[in-house]
Amino acid sequence: MNPDTVASAPRRGTGLPWPWALAGFATALLVAVGLYWPGVERLVHIWTHSQTYAHGMVIFPISLFLVWTRRQDLARLLPEPSLLGALGILLLGGVWFLGRAADITTVQTFVVVALVPALVLALLGRRVTRVLLFPLAYLFFAWPVGNFLVPVLQDFTAWISVALLRLSGIPTFSEGHYISIPAGDFVVAEVCSGIRYLIASVALGLVYAYLVYRSLWRRLAFVGLSIVVPILANGLRAYGIILIAHWTGMEHAVGVDHLIYGWLFFGFVMFLLFWIGAFFREDHLPLATPGRGSSAGAPAVRGPALGILPVLAAAAVALVLAPAGEAWMDWRMIASDGDARPVAPQVAGWQGPLPLQDPAWTPAWAEPDGRIQAAYAGDGGEVAWQVYHYRYDRSGTDLIRYDNRIQDGRQWRRIQQDIRSVSLTGGARHQVRETFLRGREGEDRLVWHWYQVAGRTTVRPVEVKLLEAWARLTGHEEGSLLVTVSTGFRAGPEEARKTLAGFLRQAPRRVAVETGNGADD
Repeated sequence: MNPDTVASAPRRGTGLPWPWALAGFATALLVAVGLYWPGVERLVHIWTHSQTYAHGMVIFPISLFLVWTRRQDLARLLPEPSLLGALGILLLGGVWFLGRAADITTVQTFVVVALVPALVLALLGRRVTRVLLFPLAYLFFAWPVGNFLVPVLQDFTAWISVALLRLSGIPTFSEGHYISIPAGDFVVAEVCSGIRYLIASVALGLVYAYLVYRSLWRRLAFVGLSIVVPILANGLRAYGIILIAHWTGMEHAVGVDHLIYGWLFFGFVMFLLFWIGAFFREDHLPLATPGRGSSAGAPAVRGPALGILPVLAAAAVALVLAPAGEAWMDWRMIASDGDARPVAPQVAGWQGPLPLQDPAWTPAWAEPDGRIQAAYAGDGGEVAWQVYHYRYDRSGTDLIRYDNRIQDGRQWRRIQQDIRSVSLTGGARHQVRETFLRGREGEDRLVWHWYQVAGRTTVRPVEVKLLEAWARLTGHEEGSLLVTVSTGFRAGPEEARKTLAGFLRQAPRRVAVETGNGADD
């Protein structure tokens, strides 16, 4: 038999005509938007309020364009709903339920984005999903994630800027992300970390590599350059801005100027990257069509469609299970809602708790449902004790947020942060997150902070979210706490560490929370 004849033979299958399949997919997508609206709302809010993730608004249109480029391959296929897609929707629903219980925005927005490929797999089938693998995977660039890279990028930008300034013969003093030269002081802030350039470069680089190249190694090489080039370019950008400020006596490259110069420089660098990449283009070759065997491109012939009804029913049930469970959980928490207030402890050997009026330092944290600020005095010195209380059974848990900071960046700046283990009475150990702060007037302060959820303490944000989910599911009423103790020092941080350690050895390990009926003040 002629292989060409086999390749062109029509392939029968159980499926739906394209108009019906697309109408069903559009309907399911609208239903999913309604059922998972809290995540959709948060996703759109981040796109419209964060300059770092503003690109998310164009990812879906770009993905649709990439789908359009595969229209000829799709015309040869028949949509065949897949039970595997229904299972994927069910798993995403479970993730959504836990993400809502812990109020983790990152998880909720991930599920919203991931539901689109899952619906494609469930309603259009595996063959269609294989052809659209890259456009569907590209949708995840709409997911606002990447803040964990900011500190690393800040460190690298500060390091390369200082190194180049010193090579240029400019006297330079650096302390963390703060850089001082004779002309003035600079800080590599989060907005200057280059995370925007990196995300934009990779997003553009992936589309360029997909459309222009055909061989895997060329695609990987170009994407690799799209990652490395913006990181190096951001270091050069920061160095150039400081250099311009040095040459002009701080008249230029300060204020909003440095952002304008930064985007112009980034645009020039990306132009060079794409210009060089064009010399190796392969877009004269056809895109490969994923599939199994030579029959993947054969025209499809519609067969009986009765077998797809159980699959569609399973997908519909999987889609509504998690929102239904969430509604039950909300009703349960409202029915058991009560009052909970943390209480300032009595500490043996320390005078207090005393009113803490106009504290020198407060954490730059989201507005809590309640707070306690108290002062303690002892032979070892003075300690400020501050607790922020959040009720995780209400919408908008704010104990763990991407923009929560111990330092405000204006009055206080962070010099160093680490995790420290403190010895308590009886040999017990208590972990704290230690932050060394320096004030605008040159004063120094040591801050220890940790979190308490449902009577358990931790310094790890991920563990906080897991504990909050468990507490909400089990009906625990205490809420979530940010606990801080701090003290100022002159000679060095060791004296401050002794003061705080002496205080914690006498203080209760956990903050007492009184619960009762009523509402928080």
